[in-house]
Parts: sequence; C-alpha cells; structure tokens
Amino acid sequence: MTKLRRVVGAFLALTVCVSVMICALTVTAGAAEVYVWDGSGDLSPGHTYYVMDEVKIRRPLVIPEGTKISVRSGGSLRIMASGSIDVYGELAVAIGGLIKNSGQLNVKQGGVLSVYGSAQSSLNGTMSIAGSMTVYNRGVFETSSATKIYTTADIYVKGKLYFYKSSEIKLSGRLTTNADADVEFRGNLSITLSGYAEINGHLTIGAASNVRCSGQLVLTEAATYTRFKTITITRSGQFLDNRPVYKYHDMTVDILIDEPDVIRKGIDVSWAQGDRIDWERVKASGVEFAIIRAGRGYISEAKPLAEDVCFRRNIEEAQKYGIDVGVYFYSYATTVAEARAEAQFLVKTIEGYQIQYPVILDMEENFQGEIGSKKLTNMIDAFFEEVMAAGYFPMFYSYKAWIEAYLDMTELDKYAVWLAQVSDEVTYDGGYYIWQYSFTGKVSGITDVYNDGAEHAVDLDISYKDWPSIFRKYGLNNMTP
Repeated sequence: MTKLRRVVGAFLALTVCVSVMICALTVTAGAAEVYVWDGSGDLSPGHTYYVMDEVKIRRPLVIPEGTKISVRSGGSLRIMASGSIDVYGELAVAIGGLIKNSGQLNVKQGGVLSVYGSAQSSLNGTMSIAGSMTVYNRGVFETSSATKIYTTADIYVKGKLYFYKSSEIKLSGRLTTNADADVEFRGNLSITLSGYAEINGHLTIGAASNVRCSGQLVLTEAATYTRFKTITITRSGQFLDNRPVYKYHDMTVDILIDEPDVIRKGIDVSWAQGDRIDWERVKASGVEFAIIRAGRGYISEAKPLAEDVCFRRNIEEAQKYGIDVGVYFYSYATTVAEARAEAQFLVKTIEGYQIQYPVILDMEENFQGEIGSKKLTNMIDAFFEEVMAAGYFPMFYSYKAWIEAYLDMTELDKYAVWLAQVSDEVTYDGGYYIWQYSFTGKVSGITDVYNDGAEHAVDLDISYKDWPSIFRKYGLNNMTP
C-alpha cells in the first residue's frame, strides 16, 4: 500500500490516503490532479505526473494519449539501456530538470516532447520522432544517438539543438527554428526527399559531419551559418540560401568551405631564427609558404608594442624568392582596448606589403586564459574588426589545449583557425585550416645564429587551402580579382 498526500486549495492541507491502483503522491489543485511519480506502476490516461527526484526506467513504458509526464526542476528521468518510453501523450522537462536516454525514446504520431530544461540521448540510445518536439528558449537538447525523424514529425527549436559527432540523423519530417535558435550537426545527417529544414537562427555544420540533402534546406534572411564541411545536394535536393550577400561573402570561414583542399608545406619564423635565413635555400628545400611574425603586444613600459626585429627582412627576402607569406602578431592583451590597439599596430606594420596568407592573431598566454571566455571573445572580435576593416582575412592561432580550455568556439567558429598540435594526427574537434605539427623541424637555409652552419629548429606547418587564389577571388588582402 502506498501513502498519498492530497493538497487541497491554497491551505495545502495534507490527508493520508490508501490506494492499490497508483504508486504515487497526489496533488489536487481545483479540478486537476497531479501525481508525483516514482517510476513504478503504469500510467493512467488523462493524468499528469511530476518527476521530482531521480527516476530510472528499466522496462518498456507507455505514456498514453492525454497523459503527461513533467520532469520538474531538480528531477531527472533516466531511460536505462534496458528501458524504453513510447510517448502518445506528452513528455516534458522543465527548466532545471533532465531527461537522459540510454535506451529507446519514441515520440509517436500525436505525441509531444517539450524541452524547457535539458534533454540528452547517448551513443547507446536510439530515438524516433513521429509526433512533435519543441525545444524552448532556455532548453538544450543534445544527442549522440541514431535518430529517425518521420514524415509526420514537426520539430521547432527556440533554444539549442546539438547533434554530436557520433549521431546518425535521418530527417524525413519538418524542422524549423526561430531567430534565437542554435542548431549544430556534427555527425551524419540525411535530409530525405520529404525532409524540410528551415533555419532562422544559427546553423553549424561540423568538421566531422556528413550532410546529404535530397529534400530542402533553407536559410532565411535572418539566418547565420558556419560550415566546416561541404553539403552534398542530390539531384532532387535544394539548398536555398536567402541571406543577404554581405552576411556570407565576408572574411569568415563561410567563403572557404566550398573551396577545394590544397595541401601545401610551410614554416613559421620570427626573431628566434635570427636574421641569417637564406630564403633562396629555403625555397629550394620545398617550402611553399611562410608565416612571419610581424610584432608583439605591450609587455611593460620598458617593452611597449614592438615590431619583430626580423620582420621586414624576412618578408622581403621570402617574397623575393617566390614564397607566399602570411603574418602573425603575438598578443599580450588583457582588455578589449588593448586588443584593438594591437591590431591597429599590426595593420600599420604590414602596410605596403602583399600578404598572400591570412593575418593572424596569436594568443596563448596562460594569464590571458584566466580572463574568461566571454571577455576573450570580445577581445578577439575587436582585434579582427580592425584587421577586417583594413581588408585582410583574419585567422586565430593557439594550441589545441589552450583553445579547448579557455575559448567558447561556438562563438568564435566563424574565424579560421591555425591549430598548434604536435602529434601524428589532429584530435581537435573543431575546424582548422593550417596545422602546426612540429616545433623542431629542420629546413635548409635556416641556421643557428650561435653556431654557424648548424641547422636551427623551425616550426613546420601544413596549409589546406589555396589562400592566394581565394583572396584574389574575393578581393581580400588588397589582392585584385
């Protein structure tokens, strides 16, 4: 026998009741009854059940038509590997609540899934949606599962909807978002012939994603878009990009995604390699590009903003022998104003030179990491605003660990990345367009300033785009089409 608490009116008078039918606590408010559910027993049609604590589902469960389960703040509903929920009524998660699926979650035709709080579906789980799903303003839905969205499904997103790298999504129904929504596809997405996706907010196509569209993918005028991979559009498919031209033909990764990959070998140099680099021998060794340090930020009154002492010789000699160049600036900024001043100094330093590769912000100091991701985002935006205003294509450089520890790349993924990771392969999940893979390379023509004739260590890089051609195409970096 289970004790029932009945709350009557505003006085919340408690009465102990006995029932063999419902294993729950009963709350009465006016004519409606709400049961606080502990996960045991079947659900009765026409009732509302609150999940207030942790409830684990290890068996098949049906939410009947007209019945609602609401996971309240502080509560969690966990569908275990052996469990499943078929939703014919409504399953909702309130702000502060959690639904986590490691089994099967099926929203049947006519059923409703409402996400105000957090919902997650793991790699081991599966999902199917034939009814409706809404992710509300503060809601976050994250899935790594295989998910089928049937023709009868209607998904509306006001909050955040993330399909992670291991997800397998088949969209045959309708997915739409409002202007504040954030949708990311990082795994495999197939939009079938009947599938329709309309984005009014922000859409990200991840670096590891594989998106194939045989239906319709629509970006409205209000949409913003970040792609790290090209979308495959089949003969029956349509990709309608209705954004104003200025929103995507600008100096962000949007202009790179449809450009072919071109592998080129390069180096990056600074004062550390000295002023004895034999650029003719460097060219003969097979180096195709060089990223040259142009300067560094303010350190102290005794060490103000400064041009790299070898910058002008390096850029002039490299270009003399036909090596394409990019430039970078080593930042010490801790405020938005300082970041903007660094960028202005950099732009002035490189005036008059042809720059065939990106203009790069190098940020890697630990004290900068302690500033916080929001302020760092504002600093990086300020730096690149100055760079782009001068007509140069921006790029961000740092170590994999620094980026992952300190930055919110969902805010900064519009900028191309030069990634530093010394290893045989890249394990960074985000997009990158240049990879610095060694700090101890040896290149003919770069000798140790303290030991005549000995080769000096130099950073080695791989670039994945034909930057000079791209910049000429779009008239960037002062290069004419």
